[in-house]
Amino acid sequence: MEPNMMDFYYDMFLTDFGWVGTLASQRGLARLVMTATLQEVLDELGTDVVAAQYRPNNLESVRHRLEDYFRGADHSLEDIPLDTDDAPLFFKAAWEACRTIPRGETRSYAWLANAASRPRAFRAAGQAMARNPLPIVIPCHRVIGSHGGLHGYSGGLDRKARLLGLERRSHEGES
Repeated sequence: MEPNMMDFYYDMFLTDFGWVGTLASQRGLARLVMTATLQEVLDELGTDVVAAQYRPNNLESVRHRLEDYFRGADHSLEDIPLDTDDAPLFFKAAWEACRTIPRGETRSYAWLANAASRPRAFRAAGQAMARNPLPIVIPCHRVIGSHGGLHGYSGGLDRKARLLGLERRSHEGES
């Protein structure tokens, strides 16, 4: 049974990393997109945003936390409730494992597969990251190749490196 999109709401806002669009239900955040332009946010959210209600007040806390994150503040995003009910079980397990990677650190796809209780499923872990509907909140940019190289990121490897650099600088500033 497909959820009624009128039960969903969205917000769009500009950050230091570009435009962000968020879509949520009563259960939690369902999608997050980061793009260069407002039109690209609308395009990436697609028909979901057409059927949802524009209610920035419902997402105000998420918006402030993301704005702070993009400014380098070390606020936790792990406790933001998510709506990933329609995802395959392994993807959900991989996404939850990914949320445990500390800010400013990285882990390999093999580590992620093991943490999701399927040690030999590192390719499936890669697919879970590729289909991540909530970048930043599910910090797939923290997942790297076994030899330490940056691999695959929907926002591009430059953005992945920039996010890791932002986190490392803010993490080092705490020490």
